[in-house]
Amino acid sequence: MALPALMVELVEEILLRLPPDEPEHLFRAGAVCKAWRRILFDDSGFRRRYCRFHRKHRPLLGYVLNVSLREGVQFVPTTTFLPPLPPAAASYSYRAIDCRHGRVLIDTSECGPPGFIVWDPITGDQQHLRFPAHAQENLSSFTGAVLCAVDGCDHLDCHGGPFLVLCVGGRCTEGTHAVGVENTWASVYSSQAGAWSAQTSSIDYYVAAREPSLLIGDALYFAVCSTAILKYDLSRHGLSLIETPRTSYKSVPIDIDGGLGLVEPYRNWIYTWSQQDNGANGVGGWLQHNVVKLETLIPTCRRVIWPPYNSDDVIRFVEGTDTVLFSLNNYYIDQGVFTLDLKSRKVRKVAETWHRHILPYTCFYTPGTTCAFL
Repeated sequence: MALPALMVELVEEILLRLPPDEPEHLFRAGAVCKAWRRILFDDSGFRRRYCRFHRKHRPLLGYVLNVSLREGVQFVPTTTFLPPLPPAAASYSYRAIDCRHGRVLIDTSECGPPGFIVWDPITGDQQHLRFPAHAQENLSSFTGAVLCAVDGCDHLDCHGGPFLVLCVGGRCTEGTHAVGVENTWASVYSSQAGAWSAQTSSIDYYVAAREPSLLIGDALYFAVCSTAILKYDLSRHGLSLIETPRTSYKSVPIDIDGGLGLVEPYRNWIYTWSQQDNGANGVGGWLQHNVVKLETLIPTCRRVIWPPYNSDDVIRFVEGTDTVLFSLNNYYIDQGVFTLDLKSRKVRKVAETWHRHILPYTCFYTPGTTCAFL
């Protein structure tokens, strides 16, 4: 006598607990029987439940790398997930500069008219944008950011929805140079309006080219140098500067418990700082939050001196996690790229060789929403 079929509700509870860090698990489960396949491939409600169930552990599907001028942008998977070819496959001069809410922002200015591509590796969708008209005159450096445009969205499944692209550009003033003081401005592209906003009033500060951003609340933050962070307020459409504590070569903004923080490398140490609430005088200070000695976690790093003047050391913050990316190298020794969990202090090697630009791609990848490959 055949056993009765499990109740649909019980099956869903089992499937909900499949870990999201390896998408292949869901696809294999969908091959068990037609009933399971209907749940996984046809039930959008279940997919939403699955993403909400695992919302605190968004899976890292891979890294977007700017390998070299000859190889362009590459997607290096950390799972069986393999997206369609990135748009950079059409040109070796494209550069990925930001990644958020399932989208990658790619700069195309090296091989034609200045512009961006917004690429969704899950769906394969690509949208091409021209720079705002006012940005193309005397533009000396720029960076950008991409994010979901839906108010109140939980960003668990933003594919195909409206998005925003922020362009922050620097224009040399008369008598200055690209490495000096600039008129820095910002403009926002809305996919719903299909147009760029008017540029903000400018501030006299240099913007670092193609630096990725950090989103906290309604603000985007960019590392610009060792003494300041550039802030763009999405609700007020304005730029401002935040002074930072003494650092080595460059500090990178991070999210510490929902507030602004910094992470900086110095030789074989990694320091983090947290911004304090504004005091009575309206000026907030900085407090050293954590110190990590890499020699205790990676014994081989004692052979590597991390020079503070080496700007090519990679260090990035993975949004939605407590993880930073860093490279352990100087001009003489290359030991690759690592991740460091700032709370657990666990270290994992993710690349064998140094990369100047590396963007972590975190996103849920579920059946029924994708044209990517396994």
